[in-house]
Amino acid sequence: MEKQRSTSYISILLTLLFGVSIFAFFGYSYRYHLVYHEQYQLFLYTSDYFSDTMQHPGGLSDYLSRFLTQFFGNPLRAALIVAVLLMIVQRQVLSLAYKLGGKKSAYIPLTFIPSILFLQLLCDENFMLTGVVSLVMALAAIQLCLVLRHRQFRMAYILLMIPVVYMFAGGTALVFILLSLANELINGEIKGEVRVFFILGCGLLLILLPLIAKWIYVQYPLSKLWTGGDFYRFQNIFPGGLGLLWVLTAAIPVLFRSLPSSCHKLWKTFAGMGVQIILLIILTLYGLMQTTDWKKEEVMRYDYFAQHRQWDEIIRLADRRSPSSPLSVSLLNLALSKQGLLPDRMFHYYQNRSEGLMPSFMRDFTVPFVSGEVYYHLGFINTAQRYAFEAMESIPDSQKSVRAIKRLAETNLLNGEYEVAAKYLHLLQNTLYYKVWADETLLCLSDEKRIEANPEWANLRKYRTKKDFLFSETEKDMMLGIVLQQDPTNRPVYEYLMAYCLLTKDLEHFYRYYPIGQVTYRTIPKSYQEALVYIWGLSNSDISNCPFSISNEVKKQVQEYKRIYTGYSNPEQLLRPYSNTFWYYLHFRQ
Repeated sequence: MEKQRSTSYISILLTLLFGVSIFAFFGYSYRYHLVYHEQYQLFLYTSDYFSDTMQHPGGLSDYLSRFLTQFFGNPLRAALIVAVLLMIVQRQVLSLAYKLGGKKSAYIPLTFIPSILFLQLLCDENFMLTGVVSLVMALAAIQLCLVLRHRQFRMAYILLMIPVVYMFAGGTALVFILLSLANELINGEIKGEVRVFFILGCGLLLILLPLIAKWIYVQYPLSKLWTGGDFYRFQNIFPGGLGLLWVLTAAIPVLFRSLPSSCHKLWKTFAGMGVQIILLIILTLYGLMQTTDWKKEEVMRYDYFAQHRQWDEIIRLADRRSPSSPLSVSLLNLALSKQGLLPDRMFHYYQNRSEGLMPSFMRDFTVPFVSGEVYYHLGFINTAQRYAFEAMESIPDSQKSVRAIKRLAETNLLNGEYEVAAKYLHLLQNTLYYKVWADETLLCLSDEKRIEANPEWANLRKYRTKKDFLFSETEKDMMLGIVLQQDPTNRPVYEYLMAYCLLTKDLEHFYRYYPIGQVTYRTIPKSYQEALVYIWGLSNSDISNCPFSISNEVKKQVQEYKRIYTGYSNPEQLLRPYSNTFWYYLHFRQ
């Protein structure tokens, strides 16, 4: 009795420690992969949305997973939801293992395997929460089955629930069938011909259900109906790890029965559990090393802060570790621009040429969102609108995007297309977290003063492009120039134009454009000084006669840089003190 009580406490403690570990991992380390999901759906509190989501096998699990995903806008809230779900899966597997295989407490760590596999699958930003929700539903249906004591009632329940589980939870009906059959074969009283017919009946249902569903839902390919449920963002892909997880979930409770009984000595039981826990930790860490993508996590982190206008946080991130991805660099440059630091500090960080300033359009559902942030804040409202629309229409599972809808409402409002903006805002009124914003924005459509009272919108309306021109990926400097001609006081666009020239190493145009905005600054920004003194030095040996207001520090640095650069066969190793200068970028960055 004492041993049973002790192992029960240990079991609960292990589950809680597992939940805390999941929460810490997704809440503080790998948090933005979960936040990522929230912006690629539009969960509406309408009957039409519910009925549309239910119109395929696994529809209820999809609906419930989307309901939970709407809370993922906050990283800690998202981590808590995932941790609780994975804890529920583990406790369900443990309960089934006890009922089918006996209370062999020494093997409790084995019941964590399905949850650990889910942890690794969720590290893929395209693996949907539906996988976890559908398994919880299937295991709950099995728990109800085990409560029924009468054999006929139990058999009828199983045969009736197979299509119900398939329709509500999709392919996890396989797990329901396997565990239900295991329970009947182990604990039930089915024998002889009845056993054979019962097994054949369950198998026949599993085969016929997708075929019947294909007759009802003609638009879905049969391969999709075999698995049911939106488990992966790309509809034509079924993650192999999920199939393995289903098999293991059904196998572990049955495996308990064939394992040797727990040792009567408590210390040996705990020692065995300790060995299993250590092995699981090692395998989990190895699995995470294979499934995590920290480069994507970096981009998602920068993108999250850009969406929430946390420009200082982006700069702090870059100060700790300079980003290397063009998308991350573009958001860092945007943050520097918003804080008025771009001309002075842009070369303090790694730069990816012009792609790290204004990323090119890609027919994709992720990159246009990030690129669109840059164009939106520069006043290219039509371009930002196009990017948002293209991104939403490219989402592989054909969902709408709450992020795109919000941006489309903003761009149409700024362009004066109030009826179109209202259409998007009415959609957002049916959401949980965007309803208040939509209500307040709707009031702006009939009150220009409210728009002008919003500093961001007022600024963008002032600077937005007012003339039509063809968008060209290869002539971004020309487009910046057109916008700047409309309003020469547009400091962000001027700084982007100058940065574009510096990053493309186009010194001729930099020198030509510089006078346009030189009156804007009391002191010439650092990167401009470095470029101007370098251009002057190309045709003048004495930089003391440079006509621009170059600081003595920059003059001294350029002379020392020139001495090192021309005096050594391998100067790159000697130029580390100058890696934050335009000169180093000019000569050594490809």
